[in-house]
Amino acid sequence: QGPTEKFQRGLDMMDEMLGPPSDEDGDGEDPDEDQPDDDFYTAAKRRSEKKKAERHEAYAVAPKFPRFEGTVEGERAVGYQIMKNRGLVPHQKKANKNPRVRKREQYRKAVIRRKGAVRDIRTGEAVT
Repeated sequence: QGPTEKFQRGLDMMDEMLGPPSDEDGDGEDPDEDQPDDDFYTAAKRRSEKKKAERHEAYAVAPKFPRFEGTVEGERAVGYQIMKNRGLVPHQKKANKNPRVRKREQYRKAVIRRKGAVRDIRTGEAVT
């Protein structure tokens, strides 16, 4: 059973218990029904709807992409993301993309670390 069938069954049960829905006012008239003596109001309502429709057309935004009203035969072309099939890949810094630059930076940092561990050799200075 789908949700619509259950809903309809519930409505049927309510009708059995309470009776069919009736008009609350008891006058038997629909309150939204236009009366013939309300010509002024119906004309004003029509003018208002017409004005709103014109405003809607004036400020309507053109679609960004044209709509295609048909079916394309065959399979569609594969996109860049599907072709590369990289999945979720973390962002790389520019230096890491170039191996020569990366190794040069590693060497520079290694030299700095070594200066802290080993004293550099001083040549050409006499000890007196």
